[in-house]
Amino acid sequence: MSVPATFVISIDLEMSWGAVHRGPPHDTTPYTMERQLVARTLGLMERYGISATWAAVGHLFLSGCDPVGGTKHPEIERPVYSWLSGDWYDLDPATTLETAPTWYGPDLIAAIRGCAVPQEIGSHSFGHVIAGDPGCSAAAFRSDLAAAKAVAAADGVALRSFVYPRNSIGHLDVLASAGFAAYRGPTPERFPGMPKWRRRLATAADVAWPRTAGFSPVEHGGLVDIPQTYLFDPGSRRARRLGATAWGMAVRRRLRMAVRTSSLFHMWFHTHNLAIHPERAWRAMAMVFAEARRHIDSGRLENLTMGALAERVQGASASPQ
Repeated sequence: MSVPATFVISIDLEMSWGAVHRGPPHDTTPYTMERQLVARTLGLMERYGISATWAAVGHLFLSGCDPVGGTKHPEIERPVYSWLSGDWYDLDPATTLETAPTWYGPDLIAAIRGCAVPQEIGSHSFGHVIAGDPGCSAAAFRSDLAAAKAVAAADGVALRSFVYPRNSIGHLDVLASAGFAAYRGPTPERFPGMPKWRRRLATAADVAWPRTAGFSPVEHGGLVDIPQTYLFDPGSRRARRLGATAWGMAVRRRLRMAVRTSSLFHMWFHTHNLAIHPERAWRAMAMVFAEARRHIDSGRLENLTMGALAERVQGASASPQ
């Protein structure tokens, strides 16, 4: 019997923290929908028995915060970005869940942990810092990770998986020394070595009829890189052009390719991505989850969280050959 393929889902849970440093104005509209979006996603996961890694911004663990001596979160060393004027936490409302519900989310964390199908809570940093930018020093990243781990530990959560904000990867040595086991890596090159014009044609064809697979996690430096292989975005041009059913079938075909090649299908999205066209999202997500359940039940696919996959990879590498 062939080795089962692996289905991993990672979800960026960031609320207002994901967009606030992109510049004014900060529109909270998509983020006000996130509690309903999370609830419905969890409902589908319970229906099909699907687990995911929810990478939460650490600030969402808080029900409120107050400045200390006029400084917000003074225990955290700040990044110093060339493109940012002022302090990283200037726009933190420093109030409560009741008055600023898109900046705090302990109820969201509780809902995820209370799901009937076990879910993993991962980290998306404490304050959505851009680790790969030169303005984020190793010391600033270390300080942010310490804050993220502290608020999670206070809630009984041990963080082992990390998703870099904006997929900006940096300071992997700091991440490993902070006790993390896994991170979401970049999408592998699907057509390495091809001339540019051929790569464009191959990529376009691969959207509708996947021909590339064989992706797998890679361990290095004490960390497991679990590469992303598909952005589930119902608001994308591709999803709009295809419509809910055809787009769902396209995603499903990519999952089938992973099953045929006993490889990794790592689907990811932000919760606010689902706000663009919720009904398209639910229809496609249900199609993908139903397909996954069919292969799981047949023994050809495993659905693992990032943490569980990292534990397996590290365990295998530690085993005698």
